[in-house]
Amino acid sequence: MTDRRVLVVEDTELLRRMYRDRLVQDGYDVLEAPDGLAALSILREEHVDLILLDLIMPRMGGIEVLEAVSADPRTKGTPVIVLTNLGEESTVEHAVSLGAVDYLIKNQTRPADVAEKVRLTLETLSAPEATLASFKVFLTDRLGDVDCLIDHAGLKRRLFCPACEADIVLELVSVPEHAGHYDAHFACPACGRDFSLS
Repeated sequence: MTDRRVLVVEDTELLRRMYRDRLVQDGYDVLEAPDGLAALSILREEHVDLILLDLIMPRMGGIEVLEAVSADPRTKGTPVIVLTNLGEESTVEHAVSLGAVDYLIKNQTRPADVAEKVRLTLETLSAPEATLASFKVFLTDRLGDVDCLIDHAGLKRRLFCPACEADIVLELVSVPEHAGHYDAHFACPACGRDFSLS
């Protein structure tokens, strides 16, 4: 059994009920929302450990929900798995760039597959982080290869966040299974926005 809480955001009632029933069967506490506005209302009142998020919904779609979740300090770290249909690859890429941790294609996925993805995601994210290290490296404009890095990464505003004008940093996160290796991305320590290296 688990005490984890999952928010299922899906406008098709049958799918929402199927996902809910399977997750409840696996011991999760499940909250439901038929659209993005209802989801944000729940997230203002309740803590959830993971969000299953449909991308195409009435009133407010999944992309807008992701933007709101990543902008709110109370929900920013909440893992999001997006539910998508075939042919929405560019929307999925956008969702991942906004912080979605994974995605499932609805017509190729059974409720058991959804439950397994939820379990694996929560296990991975709750694994001991003692082996992970994160470093924020401040770069100095026009020193070393910084200009080449700026050009290669396609940064339009050089080393300033386009949203809030603060200095951005190069954040390095250790890869536990490969000593001395790091995943890297640009980040703004002021507003929390991430910029992937291209």
